[in-house]
Amino acid sequence: VASTESESVQRNSALLRLRTFPVPISVDPRGETEMLAHIKLGVGSTFPRLHYIEHDGTIYIGYIGPHLANTKT
Repeated sequence: VASTESESVQRNSALLRLRTFPVPISVDPRGETEMLAHIKLGVGSTFPRLHYIEHDGTIYIGYIGPHLANTKT
């Protein structure tokens, strides 16, 4: 489990946008939010990731799929 993304990903608006997913407006008035916390579903860069946030005791899953682009890809 990674509680956030690297500083280099967080500073890169294009990479940060890849980690922005829809949520109810009760979570974020924009209807979307950055989900930097993720679970690595295996070891290595080719294994899938699950991106999520926790808000008021509820876990919102924004993405399950191949590792998203980062500064190393």
